[in-house]
Amino acid sequence: MEVLVLLLICFSAGEALNVRALVGDDVTLSVDTKTSSDIGEAIVEWYRTDPAPDIVHLQRKRRTIYEHQNPAYRGRTMLSAEDLDRGIISLKLSHVRLADEGNYTCLFKSTENMYSVHLLVGAASSPVITLEEVKGEVLVLGCRAKGWYPQPKLSWWTTEGALLPAVTMPANQEEDRLYNISSTLVVERKSPNRHLICRVHQELFNQTRETEIHLPENFFPGLVQPCRTSDGLFAVTGVLLVAMVILGICCNISRSHSSPVGCGNAPTSWFANRQ
Repeated sequence: MEVLVLLLICFSAGEALNVRALVGDDVTLSVDTKTSSDIGEAIVEWYRTDPAPDIVHLQRKRRTIYEHQNPAYRGRTMLSAEDLDRGIISLKLSHVRLADEGNYTCLFKSTENMYSVHLLVGAASSPVITLEEVKGEVLVLGCRAKGWYPQPKLSWWTTEGALLPAVTMPANQEEDRLYNISSTLVVERKSPNRHLICRVHQELFNQTRETEIHLPENFFPGLVQPCRTSDGLFAVTGVLLVAMVILGICCNISRSHSSPVGCGNAPTSWFANRQ
């Protein structure tokens, strides 16, 4: 799990600060009260203002009050005792979830000052390349990426940095708000591009994930190597010669026996009995 710590100076109400974090990361919202005195005994409250007021973390005299805390934040919030000694209120939110995205307000009861933060949450994952279909001397590769937020873009590239034409389906959003996206790329056997990259990028969070694949010559399992005409003629001629030699040996062996049966001929007595 990645750990992302963002130290923030939250401003007074009306000056909300945008903060970004990825799903699974840790983020720290830090408020400077502009005092150098110990504020550990004061009442500090962090709460969500959307969709409705909801307590994220409440502390009185250095003791966390869990009675009214939103269960979704239980065990994931903590105030830094060291920062409180220096007049700074630092709320650490662990294991960020997509549902954590929204507006947060910090209320410092001693001065009645309020500070606002808007938390933006993103999600990213590595794409997966699969072999979708084999059509003669053509391969169809698929690339899928799941669990992205906000909506990403997917593209195919060569290792030299050339963008490849591909068919990319519109990203679909699931009930959990995460996006899935997929694309297919047609690769011909004669194509010089054997090192390919599937890249997924999200601009707002500047997140890029990519997967690379190398296609060797024998990666085209559906291909039948054509034989040359001269090789085919030699092969057929050789088979015929062997058959003729075997036939000659068969006839010689048959003639050396007392039976009147010849190679390929029926017995004379058999015809007689049939008349």
